[in-house]
Amino acid sequence: MRLRVPLPDPTVPGSTERPLQEAELVSILRNVTGGDLGSLALCAGVVLSAVAGAPALAERLRTGSDREAAAIVDELLRIDSPFVSNRRVATCPVTLAGQEIGAGERVVLHWTSANRDERCFGDPERRDPEGHAAANLVYGIGRHVCPGRPLATLELVVMVQEVLRAADLHAAPTRGEREVDPVGGWAQAPVVLTPR
Repeated sequence: MRLRVPLPDPTVPGSTERPLQEAELVSILRNVTGGDLGSLALCAGVVLSAVAGAPALAERLRTGSDREAAAIVDELLRIDSPFVSNRRVATCPVTLAGQEIGAGERVVLHWTSANRDERCFGDPERRDPEGHAAANLVYGIGRHVCPGRPLATLELVVMVQEVLRAADLHAAPTRGEREVDPVGGWAQAPVVLTPR
């Protein structure tokens, strides 16, 4: 079985799909593996650290709906994104913020900066899960949206809800250690769990 994608194959007139190339398959597998392991660990640290310092938020996650919990998790990741940036290749010439970008040029999108843009979020530190949802770029957007978003969100919601059902969560007296660019979030996020 060969995986096919809905992209034109330039070697076949009128085609609407082509087989994935080896480099594309490797990239997809790398992203799936990275997203499954490292990304979720970074996200868990961000979510648990934020909740440990906010008892009212912990209560909303403990007693609210799964939908509300998912919106809260996304908002916490917007505010303290573990995903700093991503690369893209311009498909056509464009002028962005006065900068000319030619077709084929590589660009770096800074997710953290975009998720803190005051033109979209007003006060980017203020938590507004419902109000900020449409502009939140934690999982990408459009055809570049993370295909694992629903599963990642479900895993994070279940993780934080189960922790909060079993224990009260508090900030640890010791400081955590932030990750180093090109990733964000926490390398170590100490929290205190007190069994309920």
